[in-house]
Amino acid sequence: MLAAGAGAALIVALVACQTTKPDLVTPVESAIQVEKSGFSPSGTAGQNSIEISLLFGNGESVGSWKVEVGSKGTVQKTWTGKSDYLPASLTWDGKNDTGALAPEGTYTAKLSVEYREKYLAASAESRSFVLDVSPPTGSIAMDPSFFTPTPNGVAAPMTLTINASSGLAKMDTWSLDVLDPAGALVKNWSGQWPDASATWDGSSLAGGSVTPGTTYQAVATVRDEYGNSAPLKADLAVAALAEKPPVQTAELPPVKPPVPLKPGLPAIAATTLGFSPNGDTVADTITLALGYGQPSSVVSWKVTVARTSGGAQKTWTGGASDLPQTLVWDGKSDSGSMAPEGTYRATLAVDYGSALAAGSATSPAFVLDITPPTGSIALSSPLFSPVESSDTISLKLEAHSPTAKIDSWTMNILDPGGSVFRSFTGKWPNDTVVWNGRSTRGELVQSAEDYPVEATIRDQFGNTGVVKAMVPVDILVEKIAAGYRILSSRIFFKAFTADYRDVAPDLASQNASRLDALAAKLKKFPGYKIRLVGHAVSIYWDDALRGAVEQREVLLPLSKARADAVKAALVERGLEESRFITEGVGASDQLVPDSNYKDRWENRRVALFLEK
Repeated sequence: MLAAGAGAALIVALVACQTTKPDLVTPVESAIQVEKSGFSPSGTAGQNSIEISLLFGNGESVGSWKVEVGSKGTVQKTWTGKSDYLPASLTWDGKNDTGALAPEGTYTAKLSVEYREKYLAASAESRSFVLDVSPPTGSIAMDPSFFTPTPNGVAAPMTLTINASSGLAKMDTWSLDVLDPAGALVKNWSGQWPDASATWDGSSLAGGSVTPGTTYQAVATVRDEYGNSAPLKADLAVAALAEKPPVQTAELPPVKPPVPLKPGLPAIAATTLGFSPNGDTVADTITLALGYGQPSSVVSWKVTVARTSGGAQKTWTGGASDLPQTLVWDGKSDSGSMAPEGTYRATLAVDYGSALAAGSATSPAFVLDITPPTGSIALSSPLFSPVESSDTISLKLEAHSPTAKIDSWTMNILDPGGSVFRSFTGKWPNDTVVWNGRSTRGELVQSAEDYPVEATIRDQFGNTGVVKAMVPVDILVEKIAAGYRILSSRIFFKAFTADYRDVAPDLASQNASRLDALAAKLKKFPGYKIRLVGHAVSIYWDDALRGAVEQREVLLPLSKARADAVKAALVERGLEESRFITEGVGASDQLVPDSNYKDRWENRRVALFLEK
């Protein structure tokens, strides 16, 4: 029995040894990172979503994975997958798993990985980032609070200061327009925070000066770092010109009273040439000034607004106890619907009863303007090369409106990250910008990048339309002491790899075009060696120990691999392999700090040098 029992125990032990799983080991570290410090779903293109880059350690053994985006312990967005789908990146548009917009706040993204065998489960978490929904708020302050006019202009200039803030973001750029009562542009400025003020001497873009006794409107557009924008508005008053006191001399005859108006002759006129009731609070209404001839004899009156081509749209009526000096029309007909766009006149008919014969008057024509201006932007060259062929490029605006004259425009040139790079303004008929390729701070455009252009065109009644274009920048070659430097020509790589083909289709197409152009450019320098230096962005820029490990184990080999990949692509395009020298420097030679989420894309590059 003892022998049998011992044998049974031995069999059980052997079975246990055969079925016990081997100890699991720690996998290669997975990683997850975001490419920006935040975004706004309502921001401009390039700022309305956030890219989340993923790296799966021991990807060949992954069983399943999950990415969760959350804030304060609550998950808003989830992605899951298995071994057959290991994305290099995910894009979040700010919506949660139900399709609704997630709450504004600070978020992190977490990657969880389960392995089929051999490895322990792993996880990684990104740095925090911001989902910014609320537009900036603020006000416009004026010092002094109004203009005091003089016969030659104004007594003192005015400083207009924009005070604006955002709950979760830094303020970035601003523009400031001063509009006359009809909505036409009088003066404008633009700038970048923290310099958010402008000094105005009362002069207009056309060379005139403010009109005494007139109230203008200051309209500022403020934008935060994530692309959220908001308008700020304030009235800007110009006092009436002081009257000279009457001269009292014995020699002058007494002043005769003015001759009274002939009774029974009413009058009506619009105070402006037109208006644009589009809801933007600029010239949304038009004021009609009324005169009754002999008000004490009025029995009843009626004002009718009709198109010059026929058809009454709006009427007002009243009696002797109600004689308004002005009426304000918001562009709506008597039925409450918007009246058709076009040219109008207003007629005032007055019944004086038995005292006088009935009278009527019709105003000069004015315009109801609804359709925004349209147009296009024409470039003087299909490819901008500010270092070699031309120091400048001309951008010519073509604009038209079916009912109004074009008044003014603002043109913003954006960088590849979607931020304002350079701004221009003008008053029609000036329609051309000559750009030297530099930002408001003097920075030169990046090589082989596309710079979006957005021009806002304003007609004489305040309607605005936006036209867009793209300025493609050539591969730029700069002379240096040792030969030439090809200014940064960005190739998009799959996150954490040297693969430039397995990226989004539009990026893959850009990569192919840029490599084709780069090869053609390099063939113009046959006697030079080509040195390719790969650069990368550090995730752990704020952790010296982890940053050093990242630089040694990840960034140096990755940046070298990317330089080698560009070399291979150029050899495929006909350049001799013997001409190339490649190296990788990781994050050791950055154009901007890696803490600058907004601009650090400039660091992810392969630099090229031509050397004898």
